[in-house]
Amino acid sequence: MQLEFSIPTKTIRSVSEITNLLKKLIDQQPEFQNLWVQGEVSNYSRSGAGHVYFTLKEDSHQIAVAIFRSNANLLKFLPKNGEEVIVQGQLSLYSARGQYQIVGRNVEPVGIGALQRAFEELKQQLANEGLFDDIYKKPLPRFPQKIGVVTSETGAAIQDILQQLRKRYPLAEVLLHPTLVQGDGAAQGIAYALQAMNQRDDIDVLIVGRGGGSIEDLWAFNEERVARAIFDSRIPVVSAVGHETDFTIADWVADYRAPTPSAAVEHIVPDQNELFAQLNGLDTWLHTTIQNRFNGDETRLQELKTRLAQTQRKDAIYQLYQTVDNLDTACRNAIKRNLTDSENRLHALAQHLNALSPLATLKRGYSITRKTEGEVLTAAEQVSVGDKVEVQLARGHLTCRIEDRRHDL
Repeated sequence: MQLEFSIPTKTIRSVSEITNLLKKLIDQQPEFQNLWVQGEVSNYSRSGAGHVYFTLKEDSHQIAVAIFRSNANLLKFLPKNGEEVIVQGQLSLYSARGQYQIVGRNVEPVGIGALQRAFEELKQQLANEGLFDDIYKKPLPRFPQKIGVVTSETGAAIQDILQQLRKRYPLAEVLLHPTLVQGDGAAQGIAYALQAMNQRDDIDVLIVGRGGGSIEDLWAFNEERVARAIFDSRIPVVSAVGHETDFTIADWVADYRAPTPSAAVEHIVPDQNELFAQLNGLDTWLHTTIQNRFNGDETRLQELKTRLAQTQRKDAIYQLYQTVDNLDTACRNAIKRNLTDSENRLHALAQHLNALSPLATLKRGYSITRKTEGEVLTAAEQVSVGDKVEVQLARGHLTCRIEDRRHDL
């Protein structure tokens, strides 16, 4: 009888095979794709490339966290060692070390809202740099001729501004630089618009703002790039974020803070009714001055009657009457001319303002074309065949695709 022995097969695997197998098993588990993990931050660091690394600890347990630059740049605040935080992300395996880790997408502090925390940290940082100091506040012009506005072209803010200007001071011209004021890309758009306005030499004052909303809606005005664009503006800036009680970072940096867009207009332009009242007051003063002069001359004439001969008396009286009449006529004509010229200029500029309104331009058949990210198109080189563009008409919007492009010589 022959005995047979079975020798077990020995399978040798490489380190990379084991780590890749474990990584595959982890990646296939749905519950590991979107985790929320709470712990204490330690070993925090940020690489030169912008990636954030730290360890999340709980008693004697710990797990590594890696937040890569694309997500790290979107964090409302950066954690510090010793802070209790909640990390959202995906469980993964770092093959080079055979170490499991969380690839983070978001970080929130425990016990305080992330947005409020980010607001307080940036506010303190900019205050320490002096961006809020009164020494840097620029005075606003008394009679601005052209007002630049940075806001959404479809929001209520621009309509409130135009309506208030027509009511108070239609002599001023408005130049709108449309931009997003909420959501992704809003802060970048606002900063770009402020920089573009500062390339012009005909803007007297800038209004930057929007209507009211939640802290999330208004967050673009709490971004650092917007704050620095306002501070770097050579043109005086009035912030007009429609929130009566709460301040944004933009409010602290701006040369003047208005609680609403309408209030911004009330502060930077005079009231035409008050100007007309002042003009009428000057007219009354001139008439009173002339009458007093006339009464004084009449008194002196009476005194001369007793001293002059009859013929001399008449001649002197006639000359004084003529002098007074000429002075009264000249003053009255000058007043009428000034009033007429002021009224004509006021009406002409009001008509010019309405003709240059962006909405009036659209109603004449023109349109505004933008890339999907909001950039206004002025040349065919800005797009490629196949790109999508947004076309704004006087009533409604169109989404179009580029089929061909031609370059004008």
